[in-house]
Amino acid sequence: MLHKNAIPAVSSARSRSLYTPASTQTSPSETRLTLVPAGGGVIPQKPSSALFDLVSVSAHRCSSFFAEAAVLVLVLALLDRFMLKGRFEPRWIVGAVTLSLILLAASIATDLLGRRWLQRH
Repeated sequence: MLHKNAIPAVSSARSRSLYTPASTQTSPSETRLTLVPAGGGVIPQKPSSALFDLVSVSAHRCSSFFAEAAVLVLVLALLDRFMLKGRFEPRWIVGAVTLSLILLAASIATDLLGRRWLQRH
């Protein structure tokens, strides 16, 4: 019963939107607000440059790469060492943890530097 009532409402809304001009479809309560500069006029838009797009994409990708590498180094290196030797050596554990922390720091630094550069430009 419910779907019988809903189908005519949907089809009438579709037919109304297909055959009526866009200016008559919106009512005054449906208008959208936009922010304008204090002096009025057109909002200036910055042109997008290839360098800006490259930095925005590569900073995020490099940061993700370093974070994944940090986890993989820690887990796989220790697991591989344990499978080969059958025991953990403290020097090996400290080395794997240190390398993982360095990669994690590189991930954080890449993300922060990328965001700062994007905010300045």
